[in-house]
Amino acid sequence: MIGLMVKKEFRQLKRDKRMLPMVLLAPVVQLLLLGYAAVLEPKDVPVVVCDLDRTVRSRELTAEFFSSGFFLNAGYIDGSESIEEGMERAGGSAALVIPDGFGRNLEAGRTPEIAYFADGSDSTTAVVATGYAERIISRYASEYGTAGGSGTAAAASGAGSVGSGGTSGITASGFSIPSIDIRTRIFFNPALKSRDFMVPGLLALVLMVMTMMLTSLAVVKEKEIGTMEQLIVTPLGTRDILLGKLLPFIAIGVLDILLIIGASRVIFGLDIAGSFFLLFAFSLVFLFSSLGLGLLISTFSENQQQAMMASVFFVMMPMIILSGFVFPVENMPAPIRALTYALPLRYYFTIVRGIYLKGAGVAELWDEGAALLILGIIIFSISLLRFRKRLE
Repeated sequence: MIGLMVKKEFRQLKRDKRMLPMVLLAPVVQLLLLGYAAVLEPKDVPVVVCDLDRTVRSRELTAEFFSSGFFLNAGYIDGSESIEEGMERAGGSAALVIPDGFGRNLEAGRTPEIAYFADGSDSTTAVVATGYAERIISRYASEYGTAGGSGTAAAASGAGSVGSGGTSGITASGFSIPSIDIRTRIFFNPALKSRDFMVPGLLALVLMVMTMMLTSLAVVKEKEIGTMEQLIVTPLGTRDILLGKLLPFIAIGVLDILLIIGASRVIFGLDIAGSFFLLFAFSLVFLFSSLGLGLLISTFSENQQQAMMASVFFVMMPMIILSGFVFPVENMPAPIRALTYALPLRYYFTIVRGIYLKGAGVAELWDEGAALLILGIIIFSISLLRFRKRLE
């Protein structure tokens, strides 16, 4: 009986011309779009330069700045206009101010001052680009010192403007370049590529969207066209109907897992640092929760439009925002952080990123996996009870 029900579901999927592209192409397309679009590190940040020193040393620093690949020369300003006016005119997101006497102080062993102004309207770009600027200036000071210079460079907080204008919305940063040789090493993502951090999370996101939404729409469609009543009067029991509806979407979920992992390797060159089989096993546990959510949504919806709206606004959006996909859970207020413990996606994100980037194993992830399994059992049990009640 269950086999006949599964066969019937696959026939329905085959007849629906829109469903097959959604199942096979949508995961890869979403991975491509989000993988290439979701890049957090800024590139080619436009910077205006106010070089009041005009010496060989100031030109060397400017050349070092723009040869890094992080910054783009947006033009030069002089002391006749404010920093804010110069940035607005040139379309710059930051300004580098090299004061008069910079080269002379550097060669004499005194501490010169360098000011860097950032446009804080885009806080993420401002913070990351300021870190880049600090590293570049530190590197120049180090190279100058090893080349025979006797002093180290430091930067004081910039003044409000070069000229007489104000700087509302412009943040002035000062850099302190110590004489201590600090050597750093970054584990798990040494290149600090946001794509390597985001792409594993996209596996979780795409898997949830595809399986939860397809399940909810497929069950509601039976009610819309009146075939659910026909199924109820057949010899099929509730268990047979349920398994017959879910088994095809379990197969689709497994196919999507393999597609996304393969596309991540082929397109982005991202290898799994840990065990593929462990990742696959945890993905099946998450698939259990996702299918349960889709089934639960279908019991509250009378048509496909309601199911779609409920999936997007009441499940997907809160999960994406609160699960740690973009915003760290640790930075959220305590009451909001407490809510995240009820989200399966939070645990699966930790698992996927742990296996992909850190090579984590069962010893490190067993608690996340246990929480994911418990939540899946709870969600699926509630969905099953409501589904049985609706059928009765």
